[in-house]
Amino acid sequence: MKTYFYFQPEYVREFQCDGSKCDARCCKGWAITIDAATYKKYSRIKPKDKAKAITSRMKFDSERGEYVVTLNEKFFCPFLSKGLCSLQLEYGEDFLSQTCATYPRRTHAIGNFFERSLTLTCPVAAELILFNPEPMRFEFLEVPDKIHSKHGRIEITKLPVKENAADLIREVQITMITILQERRLTLDQRLILLGLFLDKLNENQKYGQDKETILQLIAGYRLEEFLMGDALDFAQSFDFDAKRFISFIMRFISYDLDILRRSEDLRFLIAFEEVLGIKPDKNNKIFLSEITANFERLADARADFLAKYSSFLENYLVNELFFSFYPWKFKESFTKNYAMFLISYKIFELMTFATVHSGLDSKEDLLQMVDWFMMKTDHNPDLYKRFLELLKGVDDTYLLMVTLL
Repeated sequence: MKTYFYFQPEYVREFQCDGSKCDARCCKGWAITIDAATYKKYSRIKPKDKAKAITSRMKFDSERGEYVVTLNEKFFCPFLSKGLCSLQLEYGEDFLSQTCATYPRRTHAIGNFFERSLTLTCPVAAELILFNPEPMRFEFLEVPDKIHSKHGRIEITKLPVKENAADLIREVQITMITILQERRLTLDQRLILLGLFLDKLNENQKYGQDKETILQLIAGYRLEEFLMGDALDFAQSFDFDAKRFISFIMRFISYDLDILRRSEDLRFLIAFEEVLGIKPDKNNKIFLSEITANFERLADARADFLAKYSSFLENYLVNELFFSFYPWKFKESFTKNYAMFLISYKIFELMTFATVHSGLDSKEDLLQMVDWFMMKTDHNPDLYKRFLELLKGVDDTYLLMVTLL
């Protein structure tokens, strides 16, 4: 039997879908895409009026290049029946679209090598990933063709990278994960070292350095004496400036809040605005000085939070890095990719802090917050586009780090 080589977090093997835990969340509140092959199957169903009744619930999205299911008034998939897919029940598993058959898994193809992980928009996956107190473990394995093929549980995204770059990309990923899981450092210190590493990598790429030079750079960042020596001294030299941080991050948060306000459940948004002191006046203006002063008053509470929820936030960072394929996610420089990664994390960190600080600190509360936040922001092309617009002219990794960390 033909097999394929995969690199993935160990949690992928442990994952089992359990709709009873999430009330079929994968069938609600987001764009459920239907690939062309599946749409064709639906259009050929007999009798024709049955096919028409199904396809009339779908519209072609030119931006995505796929059909999208039109949700009902409660934002659920119209084919959901008592927690199960009526299309699957009537026509079999082969009639599920690739999205429905593979969610929450995502697989990236790098030539003949594959990487697989799970999205946090699935509450069952989020619990498995975020609440593990141990560092996320990764594995290499062989996957049989019946699972790998498009008729199995994998929808593959081919990445625009050279096939012969797979080994080097993997080494870069392992180095980034190693940095983010160095628990002798604070999370911000790890993010500073990650930025430093990507800045050097960006420089090597810019000047066309050969593979051996890049491998030497990678090897250096895996040495304990470097991470806990010169690199740590560099990270510790940063002085956090709340005013500078708030002034920069609020530009991105303001746009995020506009998107989050479109949801049904606003309790986490209310908690976020109350904790940070985001109080628009009668002219709908907010004052950064007031938010900064409030943020500074919360310094001790934030420090306690970061200590208590360090593994939770670390697992978010590692999963987001791997799942979204940073620093190659956007067709931009490594600096821009790092900026998008860092800003997205800082907003998530603040959202989690506000949730906990408001007393919504049970596992159920946190999973609901993650579900709410990720469903509105993950895979949101408008959000990504706006963030990249706000980052125009920002090409200095060091300036990003001293501003945000």
